[in-house]
Amino acid sequence: MITPYVAAPGDGSVPAMDRPLETFLVERYWPGIDLARLRDALPRLEAAARAMTAAGSRVEHVGSILMPVDEVVFSLIAADNESVVRQLNERADLPTDRITEAIALLTTRGRHRIRVADGEPATQSAEE
Repeated sequence: MITPYVAAPGDGSVPAMDRPLETFLVERYWPGIDLARLRDALPRLEAAARAMTAAGSRVEHVGSILMPVDEVVFSLIAADNESVVRQLNERADLPTDRITEAIALLTTRGRHRIRVADGEPATQSAEE
């Protein structure tokens, strides 16, 4: 979860570990990618993020979107900076074509059911 910004008391400076994380979109053109291959690869990304966080570099894989027809994967990563995101992908040995700062507007509920990787609906209408 991306920590909301909370100002530190005192002189107005915010310790590095208390600053909010930036979000970055990683674009991956990945010939031959399908759901099975992506499911096999994402645990490497998660493990690398945990290891880097344990070593003091704050980074988190927020989620990924697979576009199988286009052979593209978009991953949303929360991290202190782009360098950390690049290092994360290198450690996970994942293709990276572009990393760009992104602003994530995430919602906790939607009106319609959507299909997620496991085939189950990710959101439901509040009326259901």
